Amino acid sequence: MKKVRVGIIGTGYTIGIANQHVAAYRANGRAELTAIYDILPGRAAEWAAQKGITGVTICESIEQLFGLVDAVSLCTPNCTHVDLAIKAMEAGKHLICEKPYALSYEEGKRAVECAKAHPGVVALIGFNYREIPAIKYMKQIIDAGTIGQVYSCRQELGGARIADPTAVKLEWRMQEKLSGSGALADFGCHMLDLADYLLSDTQGKICEVQAMRSTMIRERTVIGDENRKAAVTNDDIAVFNGRMPSGTLLSFLSCRIGMPRQMMEIVGEGGMLIFNGNPNEVEVWLKEKNGGYDGSKRQIVPVPDECKGEEGHKGLVNEFIDAILDGKPAVRNLERGLYIQYILDMLQKSADEAMTVKL
Repeated sequence: MKKVRVGIIGTGYTIGIANQHVAAYRANGRAELTAIYDILPGRAAEWAAQKGITGVTICESIEQLFGLVDAVSLCTPNCTHVDLAIKAMEAGKHLICEKPYALSYEEGKRAVECAKAHPGVVALIGFNYREIPAIKYMKQIIDAGTIGQVYSCRQELGGARIADPTAVKLEWRMQEKLSGSGALADFGCHMLDLADYLLSDTQGKICEVQAMRSTMIRERTVIGDENRKAAVTNDDIAVFNGRMPSGTLLSFLSCRIGMPRQMMEIVGEGGMLIFNGNPNEVEVWLKEKNGGYDGSKRQIVPVPDECKGEEGHKGLVNEFIDAILDGKPAVRNLERGLYIQYILDMLQKSADEAMTVKL
């Protein structure tokens, strides 16, 4: 059986996203982890030893890695994504790029143009929340028309890893020139992808946005210099809204300093659907489209088997490998990433200029 030889670029020192890619490739029977590269000398070898990864080549350059693999995962800071993606595509390598894949829409267009010039290359963005079984089930219910016209969609997504400023120093994620916007882009891109995935087929594309964002922890200790602090230059918290052509309103809360959860609530004329973080159940409260709510009809519904499967990066990698070997559609492609980046840019414009922006 043919296997796709895969390389990891960037082993990281913060959330360890490369770990998720490695686990996903190992779970896929048609992928083979072959090579690893990190820009810091010695870090790739140290990381591989810590994770018990053997039988791979620790590369001294990206060019060496390209010579050993068919595909790569880009697990590097946001500011490097576009240039590395272009370099990989020009070398004929398939790729998964972590999100958000650009610092701006204009920057992201360069990678999309390169992808168009290399149609044989599969290039995906790491939007990995679609595989959550509860999300799939909610889409099934919405597409079936069970709750009719959707009135609103409210989401919350965040984390608490960097909540303690005395324990977590100034990382690249906290610097706008390296990361772009903070919580707005980091968690917001996932929520925008999910809102569009769930609702655009029935409610249309997002046509209007507005946002506010704040930096609450304004400085942190510089890595490598315990006696010096420097400014955090992007947002810790973002609140943003959107409107779809049907009139459906969207509301989002993104927080990286103390909200380690995911929540989604969708309200329609025929009832509401609530996802509270349990991937295998959805709270369903149906009603007559011209009637009121009856508490006896509120129930927790287990997700049916047809909505289950590999979650997170495992599902993303399955789509990637299937596209490479079987020619199946690559839905989460660079154009998808560019579309989400455009909305993020407009949200940032809204926040910076205190205005509603029409798309």
